[in-house]
Amino acid sequence: MKRSQIFICALLLVTFAGCKTQEDIRREQTVQNLNSEIQETKKTAASGNSRFQSIEEQMQRLTGQVEESNHNRAQTLKENQQLSERINALEEANKKSVEYLKALTEKVNNQSGYIEEVIASLAKLSEKPAPSSSKKKAVNPDSVELDADDAPATFDGGLKAYKAKDLESAKAIFKEVADNKKASKKNREGATHYLGMIELKAKNYDAAKVHFSKVFSDNPNSSFAPAALLNLGKTFTATKSKEEANMTYDELISRFPKSKEATEAAKLRK
Repeated sequence: MKRSQIFICALLLVTFAGCKTQEDIRREQTVQNLNSEIQETKKTAASGNSRFQSIEEQMQRLTGQVEESNHNRAQTLKENQQLSERINALEEANKKSVEYLKALTEKVNNQSGYIEEVIASLAKLSEKPAPSSSKKKAVNPDSVELDADDAPATFDGGLKAYKAKDLESAKAIFKEVADNKKASKKNREGATHYLGMIELKAKNYDAAKVHFSKVFSDNPNSSFAPAALLNLGKTFTATKSKEEANMTYDELISRFPKSKEATEAAKLRK
């Protein structure tokens, strides 16, 4: 009796134990499935997050590119506007330069014509015969007699008297030399120039203009020509003829740019 009871109990235990193991297996399988689904869900979520981050980064890059493009466009528009303004300014400056050059050319042409006209007019005045002096005996081509004591009237003699501030004697000597056809051309030109200087000192401006203009009109390449033009300009200045003076200075600077007279004329011109 006891053996049969023990067997039954053992059989029940084995049966019960076998049923519990299958349940456990099903539970474990369910847990594993759930774990697998959770892991898969996590992977899917992680992949989604990665894709979202990638999309967000792409959007940020695109936004940056758009902003940069807009900035570049604005900068380009600004640069184009500045360039357009510079071009307009250059065109205006070029237009003014052309007008200035045109006016300057016209002024130079007018100056040249005016100087020639003045010189021609003054040269005509210089053709009037000078007061005749007593006849003097010629000593040599560069000297004539000045008085009864046979004192030679030479350019050097006149220059000596001029430097000694004996202007009356210098004037008489220079007149003799200037009218002496046998005197050298250089001495006659020098005498005429110093006659102008004497008249300028005496404030006989019209007479001074005649002498200075004659030197230049008779020989524009004379060694006295630069000094004659300079003193002609000073004579115009003394008579308040500023425009004529500046034209004369311009002629001197143009013809004899390297001369000391041109340097002085440039200072007076300013």
